[in-house]
Amino acid sequence: MGKPDKRNGSAFRGVGVAAALSAQLILAIVVGFLLGHWLDGVFHTVPWLTIAGVLLGIIAGFVGLFRLSRVLSR
Repeated sequence: MGKPDKRNGSAFRGVGVAAALSAQLILAIVVGFLLGHWLDGVFHTVPWLTIAGVLLGIIAGFVGLFRLSRVLSR
């Protein structure tokens, strides 16, 4: 058995980091959309709370993305 290739490990780490960052952003947007859509049904304000939820999800996703990327870059 040979030594593990450092380049191969760093490639897998890069893929993992990219997957974590994209999942963070996508999940925040989806949660914002679902919450806004549900609140629109409760308060009969279609489509305003859905739009607000998506916008807040985008903001939360980017904030989380920057925080996670800062931690992973150390």
